[in-house]
Amino acid sequence: MCGRYAQTTSREALAVLLDAVPAVEFPPRYNISPTQLCPVVLMEEGERRLALQRWGLIPPFAPDEKSIPLMFNARAETMAQKPAFRTALQKRRCLVPADGWYEWRAAGRFKQPFLIRRTDRRPIMFAGVWETWRRADGSALRSFAIATVPAARDLAEIHERMPAVLEPEHWDAWLDARVDGGSLALRCLKSAPEGRFEAIAVSARVNQAGNDGPEVQEPLRELDRLEPEPLQPRLI
Repeated sequence: MCGRYAQTTSREALAVLLDAVPAVEFPPRYNISPTQLCPVVLMEEGERRLALQRWGLIPPFAPDEKSIPLMFNARAETMAQKPAFRTALQKRRCLVPADGWYEWRAAGRFKQPFLIRRTDRRPIMFAGVWETWRRADGSALRSFAIATVPAARDLAEIHERMPAVLEPEHWDAWLDARVDGGSLALRCLKSAPEGRFEAIAVSARVNQAGNDGPEVQEPLRELDRLEPEPLQPRLI
């Protein structure tokens, strides 16, 4: 699962890294949540372009924006069979730039949030699929979902799923609609090798979507991670 992530790499740096046209502007984001507009990379008119889309895919057959579940993730193992994703998997795939994502691990009565990022701190490209949905007035809304896979073994104790991360050698094929999406998903969407990512305990500030500054990524001190002891009654 991936319900929050960060994307702080500038559009200029992403354009160079991806050889993409920086067609839109976007600020650094430290705590992106579903339904928000986020940068994605897709193929249009034979070139890679950075675009803004809503996170949370709305399939073309949806009667409205709110009558279906919020589909911000798509399981790689079943995307080809799910009506909401199978056409997008074949025809409309995208890269979702990120610098890391957040997961929560149960710790007693609390859930400890973790920032998960590459150990070398390089940008990440999640595998995504996108669709266009038409409002009653004819206007178009583009939206996307992030593919997920079983978590890497060293991350599984935090959460059993993780975003599907594409390495550079797979970017072209993932964006090329001429390549069969079902076989491509089976070939490219795999669990990450151990040691590729690190998990950093962060504060509960990230739980609030309105907290979107660099402070949400500050590592916790070891003492701060401990659940406080309940107060004991004083004996008189």
